[in-house]
Amino acid sequence: MASIRTLPSLTRQLARSRSPAVASFLPSQRRLVHHRVPPAFDVEKGLLPFLSPENLRTVAVDWQDGVLARLNELTRGTEYENMSVLQTLKQSAMNPAHALIFNYASEALNNSFFLSNLSAKPTQPTPNSNFSQQIAATASLGSFPALISHFSAHVSGLHPSSGAYVWLVTDPHGNLGVIGTYAGGTVLVRERAQMGPGGYGSKDLRVLGEKVEVKDGEAPPPPAGETAPAAGAAGGAAAGSAWQTVQPGSQQQASQTPVGDSLLKDGALDPSKILFGAKQHHASSIGQSIHPLVCISTHPHCYFEDYGLWGRDEYVQKWWAAVDWHKVEQAYDQFRIKQQGGI
Repeated sequence: MASIRTLPSLTRQLARSRSPAVASFLPSQRRLVHHRVPPAFDVEKGLLPFLSPENLRTVAVDWQDGVLARLNELTRGTEYENMSVLQTLKQSAMNPAHALIFNYASEALNNSFFLSNLSAKPTQPTPNSNFSQQIAATASLGSFPALISHFSAHVSGLHPSSGAYVWLVTDPHGNLGVIGTYAGGTVLVRERAQMGPGGYGSKDLRVLGEKVEVKDGEAPPPPAGETAPAAGAAGGAAAGSAWQTVQPGSQQQASQTPVGDSLLKDGALDPSKILFGAKQHHASSIGQSIHPLVCISTHPHCYFEDYGLWGRDEYVQKWWAAVDWHKVEQAYDQFRIKQQGGI
C-alpha cells in the first residue's frame, strides 16, 4: 500500500505533465524570447523554518506552473490568448460562461500574492508604524498577538480540507479586517478593478511564473509583486510594490452578475462584520473598497509535506514569522495616502 505522504510527489507529477494536451501550453514552452517572472527568494533554499525547499517548490513552482499551464490551455485560440493573467482575470470576471478561466487566473494571482509577502529575511512589525498604531487603537484587538489570535481562529474555523485564502485587509478609513475567499474567489480584482495597495502606476502586474516578453538588452522582469527601480534611481532604489488599486475609467454594468463581483464566494460580504473598529459615522462608505495587505493559502498542498495531514494550525503559526511585515506596513501606508483625497 502506497504511503499517504506520496501526495506531494503526485502533485509534482501532475504539474509537470508533458502530455500533448498540456505540455505545449506550459509557460516554459511558449516563445523563447520570454523570461519567467521569478520569486523574490531562492526556492531551492526554502524559507526555513516555515517551508522546506521541497515544500516551497511544490507551492511556488509545481503548483503555480500547473495552474498557468492549464490556464494557457483553456485560453488557446480565445480572446484571452495574448492577455496577461491579470487582464484575463479582469475580462473573464464579466462573463459567467468563462468561470473556469476566471478561476485559474484567480488562483495564479492569489498564489502569487501569498508568496510575494514571504521573505528569506522576514521582518517584524514596527511598533510606531501606522499599521501597528491602528492595531493598538482597535478595541477588539489592541496588540499584534491579538491579531494573530483572531486571524488564526478564522483559519481554524475552516473545513479541514478547505482550499481557501485568508486575507488581512484594510479600507480607505484604515480599518483592518480578516476575510476568506474560496474556490475562485479573490479580493485582488473586483468589478474589473485591480485591488490592493501599491504604486505601480499604469503598468500591468505580472504573476509568479508568468512569461514576459523582453527585448534584447533589457533587464529581466523583477520578482513577482515588485517593480523595477525607476531609471536613473540613485544606488538602485528598492523596488516598489506592484499590488495596487486601478480605478476603472467607468463603471460598466454587465447584463449578468460578474463571476468575480463578490469578494466572498460563499455568501454576501458584510464589511461591518469583517472590519475591526469601524466608525459609525463612516458606515455608509465602509467596505466600498476592501484592499488586501497580506494573505495565507490554506490549501493542503501548501503544508502537507512539512506538517502532515493535520498540520495546518502549526503551518499557520509559523507563517507569521516568515512574512516581511515592513512590506505590509508600507502597503498599508501607500493605500491610505492614495485614498486621503477621497475620504
